[in-house]
Amino acid sequence: MDSFEQTLDIPSYLCDRKDLLHPWAAVRLCQEVSEFHSKATGIGYEDMLKQNRIWIISRAYYIIYKRPAAFEKVMLSTWSRGNDGLFAFRDYRMVDAKGETLLAGTTYWPMIDFASRRPIRLKEALAGYEYRQEEATNHSVLDRLRLPDMSECDGRFELQAQFSLIDHAQHVNNSEYVKFAIDSIMQTGFDIDRPFSIEMNYQHETQPNDTLSVLRKQMDDATFVQISNSRGLSVIAKIVQN
Repeated sequence: MDSFEQTLDIPSYLCDRKDLLHPWAAVRLCQEVSEFHSKATGIGYEDMLKQNRIWIISRAYYIIYKRPAAFEKVMLSTWSRGNDGLFAFRDYRMVDAKGETLLAGTTYWPMIDFASRRPIRLKEALAGYEYRQEEATNHSVLDRLRLPDMSECDGRFELQAQFSLIDHAQHVNNSEYVKFAIDSIMQTGFDIDRPFSIEMNYQHETQPNDTLSVLRKQMDDATFVQISNSRGLSVIAKIVQN
């Protein structure tokens, strides 16, 4: 099975005050359909945990063309584009009932040892796995993001990684960082109803009860968000209005 698709009605509890799907919730739905595909192909969370292994996300790029409304029917699909031995590449596409693309994304996923958190080479772990050579975005290659000088940032806030932010991998879920980044940029009057892209680099996990510091800085046509925890730099986000 080289791809997986799911038709769903957008839940109202994942929508904002305009009854439109939150960007972080769109990413959470992508994560969910990833797990359905992985489970169907024998490399899901429970399958990997039996081997003391889990998947984590390292880099991601999403472009949101249009946010679907509450109860709107959409089709969300995902597929694996292969791997380079360290990262597995997974893409996404969400379309509406007319076939119009609402969201597209590409992500990089390493597999790590659950206890040591060290990466595992994928050559043997994914031997014989089926791939689909289709690129959902024009950002199929995701390089490391570079932060500008954040010493004089445009905005900042702090929050604690409390119980509700922690997922079964025992860290803050990747979609929560999207929430922090969007919350930060919404303080500037950013127009979330126009097409925009968000690119994320995940570096250090955030554990329960850790304190997160979120800094924002505008540079030309992009806004950078730096999210740090007690271990150092945790996540970099780059948001661009398209």
